[in-house]
Amino acid sequence: MTAVYPIVIQFIFVLLIAPFAAGLVRFVKARLQGRQGASPFLPYLTLLTLLKKEMVLPSASSWIFRAAPLIVLASALGLALIVPTIFLGGALANMSDFLIVGGILMLGSIFLVLGGLDPGSAFGGMGSSREMTMAALLEPTLIMIFATYSFVSGFFTLDGMLSQSLILSSPFLLLSILALVLLALGENARYPVDNPATHLELTMIHEAMILEYSGPYLAILEYASMIKLSVFAFLIGNFIFPTSLVSIGVGPAGIMVALGYALVKIVVIMSLLALLESAIVKMRFYRMNEYATVSFVTAFFGMAAALFSGFLGTSVSYETFFAALAVFFAVFLFGSIRARSVMRYYMLSSLAIAAIAIALSRIDGAGAEHLYFFALGTVLVKVLIVPAFIAYIMNHYKSLAQLQTFLKPTPSYFLAIVILIVAFFAISSVHFLNVIKLSSVLYAAVTLLILGVVKMIINRNVFSQIIGLLVLENGLALFTLVTIQTFPIFIELGIFAVTLISVFILAKLSSNIKELYGSTDTEELRNLTD
Repeated sequence: MTAVYPIVIQFIFVLLIAPFAAGLVRFVKARLQGRQGASPFLPYLTLLTLLKKEMVLPSASSWIFRAAPLIVLASALGLALIVPTIFLGGALANMSDFLIVGGILMLGSIFLVLGGLDPGSAFGGMGSSREMTMAALLEPTLIMIFATYSFVSGFFTLDGMLSQSLILSSPFLLLSILALVLLALGENARYPVDNPATHLELTMIHEAMILEYSGPYLAILEYASMIKLSVFAFLIGNFIFPTSLVSIGVGPAGIMVALGYALVKIVVIMSLLALLESAIVKMRFYRMNEYATVSFVTAFFGMAAALFSGFLGTSVSYETFFAALAVFFAVFLFGSIRARSVMRYYMLSSLAIAAIAIALSRIDGAGAEHLYFFALGTVLVKVLIVPAFIAYIMNHYKSLAQLQTFLKPTPSYFLAIVILIVAFFAISSVHFLNVIKLSSVLYAAVTLLILGVVKMIINRNVFSQIIGLLVLENGLALFTLVTIQTFPIFIELGIFAVTLISVFILAKLSSNIKELYGSTDTEELRNLTD
C-alpha cells in the first residue's frame, strides 16, 4: 500500500493543478504585455460553467464524436497516472515505459482527430489534417529523445531515467531536453506551432478540431489539454532537475516538500512559457516541417553524442560537448534561408568555439593565456562585430536578407546530416589523425570546413557566400586550435583582422554588385555578357 499512496497523491495533485497552470500562462502573458489579465484561477470557473451549459451535437455526427472527448481525457489521465511527476518508484513505475507513453499520446491524438473529422465540417477536417501532419513529424522526435535517455540511463521506463542525475556527467543530454521542449510546444498546440487563443481559420490547428464541441464535451477536451500541458511541464522540469523528485516511503514532511517542489516547478515553467509566447510569433503552417526538422535534428545530435560516448566507453567532456554544439548550430545555419536566422546560428556556433577554448584551458593549465585570448577575440569579432556589420548591410539592402539557395531547408538539413556521417567515418579511417589529442574537436573542425565549402556551393546569392566563408573560417580556427594549440598573439590578431577585412570586402562587393546589376543571384550574373 505504501507504493500506492504516492501515486494517488501525485495523480490528484496533477488533476488539481492543471487548470491553474493553464491560467497562470495567460495571467503572466497579460502582465508581460502590460495588461491586468484574468486571475490564474479563472479556468476552474470556466470548466464549471461549461459543465453546466447545454450540449449541442452536430446532426451528422456519430458515436465517434461522443466517444472522442472521453478517450482523449482517458489518455491524459493515463499520462498523469504513470509519468513520474512528483514521486519515484510508485506502484506503476514499470508502466512508464517510453513506448507506452508514446502510445498513450498517439491514442489521444488519433481520437481527437477522429472527433474533428466526424461532423464533416470544413474547419474540423482542416484542423485534423494539420494535427496528423504535426503528429507524423513530431512522434519520431519523441521516440528518439526517450531512446537517448534510455541508452544513457540503462532503463526503458521514465521512472528509471529520472532516478539518476545525468546532466552533469552527460552534458549532451541538454540537446535531448531542448528537443523535448520543442516537442512539448508542438504537442500542446503552443507558440510557435499554434495559438491556443485564436479562432482564425487560417491559423487554427487544435482549436479547429474542437470547434464543433460545446458544453460538457468541450469542458472535457479543455481539461484534457490542461492535464497534458502540466504533465509535459513536469516532465521537462524533472529531466532538468531530477533531484527534485522524492522516492516513495517518505513521511508526511517529505510529501509536503515534494508537493512544494512540484508547485515551484509548475510556476517557473509556466512563467517561462508565457515569456516565450510573448517574445515570439506563430510560424506559418508551411514552415512547420522546418520546425519539426529542427526538433528532430536536435534529438538526433543528442542521440549521436550518446552513442559516441557509449561506444568509446568514456563520458563526454565539456570540450567535446561544445564542439558538438558548434557543429549543431552550423547545421541549422546550413539549412536556414533567412539571413538574420543564419547570423544568429553563426553567433551561437562561434560562441561554442570560444567555449571550447575556455574548456581546453582547464587542460593546458599554465599555458592557457593564449586560449583565453582566443576566446575573447572570437567573442568580440565573430559574436559581436561581424554580425553587427552584416546586420548594418542588410538594413541598407533589404533584398539581401533572403538568402537564395539551390536546396530547400529540409533537404539542406538532411544533406548536412549526411555530411556529418560521411565526415565522421572518413576521418576515422585516416590513421595518422589518431595521434592528435582531442579527436572529437578535430572532427568538429573538419566538419565545419566541409559544411562551409558546401554552403558556398549550394548558395546562389553573392552575399550568402560570406556565410559559407565564415563557417569555413570557424573550421580553420578550430582546426588550428586543436592541432597547433598555441601561436604568437600577433598571429592571432592577424587572423581576426583578416576575418574582419574579408567580411568588409565581400559585403561591400555584394552591395556594389546589387547596385550595378540589380541582383546578386549567381545564376543571373552568370548570364551577363559584354
